[in-house]
Amino acid sequence: MTRYAVSVGDRDYHVEVRDAALWVDGEPVACELTSLNGNGLHLLRQGTRSTEIYFQMIGDDDYEVLVDSQRLVARVHNPQRRSRRTEMQAAPGAVCAPMPGLVIDVLVEVGQEVEQGEVLLIQESMKMQMQIRSPIMGRISALQVKPGDQVEKGTLLARIVGDNGDVNNKGDGR
Repeated sequence: MTRYAVSVGDRDYHVEVRDAALWVDGEPVACELTSLNGNGLHLLRQGTRSTEIYFQMIGDDDYEVLVDSQRLVARVHNPQRRSRRTEMQAAPGAVCAPMPGLVIDVLVEVGQEVEQGEVLLIQESMKMQMQIRSPIMGRISALQVKPGDQVEKGTLLARIVGDNGDVNNKGDGR
């Protein structure tokens, strides 16, 4: 089960996702949300009613929501997600997304040796492409994404282990 605290305007909601079911303020909500284009446009179905909704992340916890020509800002807080992100970003050898965006290309594979500063993948955010580079010299021990994946800021993209197994190996003899 995942719990969220959601604020829209001056109204607060307690949202839970349990076994693919949605509960809002303790009441089940029968709905289905389907991505239409992979870039924020979704179709929300509730019974026989369908509504197009557009979501866009505008901050660490804030989302702009456009529904029926109305713009709302929703603040979504999930304490579990925040602590996992912080742990991943602090881990040496972890390569995390610097901002939300789309993975355009992955240029390395698991087991490949990389140099410090080598381009590992290309991420697109707000129509800009960024080269995500290796923070250390070593070997790719894990890849968590593939081209076409939409990622949030702080998402673990890859993990690198130094040549001697030390994730802190900078490749400069230290």
